[in-house]
Amino acid sequence: MSRSLWWRFFGISVFFALVLSAFYLFMIKQLSERPGDEVQRSIYLFITRMVEENGYSEGLARVQSYRAESPAMPLQLWIVDGNNHVLASSADSAPPAALLRRDKPVHIHEVAARGHFFSGGAASAVVRLQASAPRYLLIRNPGTTGRGAVMTMIVLFIATVVGAILLGLLLLTLYLRGRSSEASKVIRDMQAGNLAARFSTDKLDAIGGLMLHFNAMANEIQRLVGRLQTIERTRRELLQELGHDLRTPLTSLRTAIDTLTVHGSAMDEAERKELFTVVSSELEYFTKLIDDLFFIASIDEPSYHAQAGEFDLLALLRTETSHAQTSQTATGKQLRFELDDSATSGFNGHISGDAYLIARLFRNVYDNAARHASTRVRTRILPHGDALEIVIDDDGQGLSPEALHRFGLRRDQRILASGSHAAVSLGLGSVIIKTIIELHGGSLKITNGDADSDFPGMRLHLYFPALVK
Repeated sequence: MSRSLWWRFFGISVFFALVLSAFYLFMIKQLSERPGDEVQRSIYLFITRMVEENGYSEGLARVQSYRAESPAMPLQLWIVDGNNHVLASSADSAPPAALLRRDKPVHIHEVAARGHFFSGGAASAVVRLQASAPRYLLIRNPGTTGRGAVMTMIVLFIATVVGAILLGLLLLTLYLRGRSSEASKVIRDMQAGNLAARFSTDKLDAIGGLMLHFNAMANEIQRLVGRLQTIERTRRELLQELGHDLRTPLTSLRTAIDTLTVHGSAMDEAERKELFTVVSSELEYFTKLIDDLFFIASIDEPSYHAQAGEFDLLALLRTETSHAQTSQTATGKQLRFELDDSATSGFNGHISGDAYLIARLFRNVYDNAARHASTRVRTRILPHGDALEIVIDDDGQGLSPEALHRFGLRRDQRILASGSHAAVSLGLGSVIIKTIIELHGGSLKITNGDADSDFPGMRLHLYFPALVK
């Protein structure tokens, strides 16, 4: 704790101590000025009886003899008539003028008291004696000895309050200093790279609750840093794979271009056409690769948000199936795309999402299926209440267990895909499929079909959970 903060706490504590002491003094004053309770009245009447039974002078002397055994009660007694003439006295001095001016009681043995007899402060009383003519007993307790005791009590009380405050401040300072040392150690450990450093939470006080929040924040920071490290490691591995896998097509392009440059004039038309086909194929591969990489990089940004809107998923799926069939027919490949939507009669297939991304998803699905299928790719639409399942399978050879496991993962080498339409691929299409479906709150499952069925190849299940009613 800094010195300025400590003095600030000290000032606040002294202020509250003074307020509490003032309240305590006020309560003492109020008690000392109260007329008295039944016990106090009984004492005044007891003194009155002693005076009445033995004659005024003798009674006063008797009371004084009893009082002499209790020096803490310096009583002064006077007996006066209705005109305030002193008839008897146990004091050397005359009655105080203020006491003589007091209103006299009307009834016999009626007590008019002021102050509290046991407070240690001044207290007095006027009692009507039993007599044919008005006679009054004046009783005064100066409280000289008792007042010193009360002042001592007040001083001790204030000292106790201030001492308790200072002790509390000392303990608070020691506690905060310990917590500050622990905080410094945790922060130093985190700065040194130990993101697992945490505060101990054995004390569930206000500071302990704050430490729990700090630990929760540290856990989130560690999770985010771990994710960034994973992303960075994946990016580095992907770049390494790209650097390795791009050498082959670049070498192929360079060889083809050098061949055309050096021997182009000596080559016949068929040879030149073959080389141009190789160059065009590799350039198409590069174009698609760069497009996929840019798409993955943008969709992975934390600030990326899909352009949400309501659209007909069934109509979009029919359009993309027709587009895939048209593309395959244009290439001259004998591959048929089938769409089974018989289960969607009367079903509302509208969803909230980005129609462009969903279209991109199915184009990648069909492109992936076309590389593995032999002759047929089937798409089935299966409604499940408010959700929708889309199953795409083919009649190819299926995927190996390793390929099934690596579907949707980014680290995938440029390999020759199996099937009748083999082609090289980095597997980024599966990453795009998985990213888009999860961005829309759905999920996917990849398996192989039944070996004895018409579609034993790859089987992809896509789940869209939030259909618009």
